[in-house]
Amino acid sequence: MGKNIVARERRRVQSIVRVAIYLRVSTSQQLEGYGLKVQEEQCRAWLAYALRGQKHVVVDVYVDGGVSGKLANRDNLDRLTADVMGGKVDLVVFGKLDRIGRTTKNIHRWVYDVTGQGARVATADGRIDSEDDKFGIQLSLLAYMAEVEHALILERTLGGRMQKAATGGWPLGEPPFGIMLGADGEPVLNPEEVKQIEAYAAFVIDSPEPVTQEDAARHLNAIGYAQRNGKPWAGGNLGRRIEASLRGYVEFVFAGENEDGDPLTTTFRVDVPKPLAEERIEQLCTAINRGRRAKGKHSRYLLSNRLISVCGAHRTGGTLATGRYYRCMGRRVAGEAAKSHDDCWELPVEDVDAAVWSEIEGLLEDRTKLQGLIAKWLGSVPDRAASYRRRLAELDEQLEKKRSSRKRKIALLLASGEDEDDAALIEELKAELNQQEEALLQERSRVEDWLGDAEAQEDRAGELLHAVDRTDTAAKNFTLDQKLDLLELLDVQIQIMDRGVPRHKGLMDPITEWHRKKGIPVPAELTDEMWHKVEGILSGTRQWKDVRGAFDVMLEKLRTANPWNEYSGCERIGGRTYASLYRRVHHWFDSGEYEAALESLRPYPAAHVPPLYVLPRMLVTGAVDPKFTATQVAKVCDQGREGTRSRRGGCPENTAPA
Repeated sequence: MGKNIVARERRRVQSIVRVAIYLRVSTSQQLEGYGLKVQEEQCRAWLAYALRGQKHVVVDVYVDGGVSGKLANRDNLDRLTADVMGGKVDLVVFGKLDRIGRTTKNIHRWVYDVTGQGARVATADGRIDSEDDKFGIQLSLLAYMAEVEHALILERTLGGRMQKAATGGWPLGEPPFGIMLGADGEPVLNPEEVKQIEAYAAFVIDSPEPVTQEDAARHLNAIGYAQRNGKPWAGGNLGRRIEASLRGYVEFVFAGENEDGDPLTTTFRVDVPKPLAEERIEQLCTAINRGRRAKGKHSRYLLSNRLISVCGAHRTGGTLATGRYYRCMGRRVAGEAAKSHDDCWELPVEDVDAAVWSEIEGLLEDRTKLQGLIAKWLGSVPDRAASYRRRLAELDEQLEKKRSSRKRKIALLLASGEDEDDAALIEELKAELNQQEEALLQERSRVEDWLGDAEAQEDRAGELLHAVDRTDTAAKNFTLDQKLDLLELLDVQIQIMDRGVPRHKGLMDPITEWHRKKGIPVPAELTDEMWHKVEGILSGTRQWKDVRGAFDVMLEKLRTANPWNEYSGCERIGGRTYASLYRRVHHWFDSGEYEAALESLRPYPAAHVPPLYVLPRMLVTGAVDPKFTATQVAKVCDQGREGTRSRRGGCPENTAPA
């Protein structure tokens, strides 16, 4: 109440009240209905009436169009909040309270933070005004009603299926593996499928080594079991089905929309019998987790959803038979042109992460700049956390006073006499005092939640700063979670600029791979002098005595990565097939003749075999400095065929096989 009086007095002495109007609709279809125009007219009409005779100016109209009220963060609401916290706004007007949000927690927190800065909050429907003496009661009631409306509309929207699930019936879909529906429609155990679950449990639990889901699927397929549709088991599908069967319940999520187009959901749980005894289930869950931990370190990816393909779609990390890759999700986006994905080959995770992270490491050299970024990331969180702590102290003091006052009032009433109406009066007084205390406890619980959120964000920032300051090579010591936090802090995005050189997906030529592994270069040309040195080393056959042309073609193939069949019938090998050439050069390689020939030619000019793949150029952008734009601070990560590095040395050469 004291804050409201101070704020009211401050505005009284000001010559002009600075007003902000906030408008929101939830769906694009509403942008021209009740939507924005009607809300703005209502807000301006309220201003004309409530501020009649007082000078005021609308400093801005903040609009979030087509945005759900369930979102705690919205672009223009965040901008409005920043302006209020910066002292640029004296009065905020909404059409009605649910424009702020759809949950009691979000509404209370926003109003508390804004009014705590001395700003007045009011709704054009006349229900809320922070200068009203009953403001706190009205706010709690209307915020609660906004949240209750969610459930009421959902109930009207979903109808019979939701009611059936609520009473324990089976509303839709097939039951989990191991369960079937009995004659009365109730879930019962399926004996045949329970046998499969028991076989799965025996295999996974009794195995001396951790068992993957792929191993378990192969085992069930080998002993003649299959899915309900008759298809063989696959690892991921099997794991999901088994774990669902062990829960002992099924959750049904029903969805609808309110009049703003906000998605509404509710969940009902239907109990089902478990296929195994509790002790056996516990053993099985332990064994499953043991198998999962064996490969858990590959479950998360640093740059998922931050890599943007040439086609414009994002990339996510995934595991293939040959390793971990960032794969383009464009084919899964409706309306995406398939032809644009010729350039979107899978990119190896380790090499891309190393290339991008090397750019990020450079930012850590300027600790002052990074500390400034973290402070910007936190924003007003420290101030809000301090205000929450002060409010908790105030509430604790009020609660203590209420409890002391309660005892005193009841004692005075009892001492006044023993009228027969005293008992009823005492009970009425107790009820009123309990209600007041409960309201304070509820507010304390809300503020405590807000403080917990703020402190958690402060802790993350502190851990990040500690990791940066710990050593001169802090970036190399970051955990994955700290790296993810830093990428979020810097708002890093990576735009892939071109195709690069795709990785080879067929069989690898063993001679080429030998050169890559050993790092041995290939002679750049074959002169007469060089041939004279190796002529006595490389053997021929009775049908093919002069093998100089074969050796010349072999060196060219290794330098260029051309396929063997490209040389079939060429003049240098006497018109022979590439199969004949392949057999001859592999005889040299297997017998050691080729390695001996290379040793003889070591003094002559040579070149490395081309890399198996070359990463595309990548443009790394982010909020490196608030006063710069993303384009101005962008770093180009360029991996060329010769292992070109970026200007800061950030991109490692990629010559390793995929």
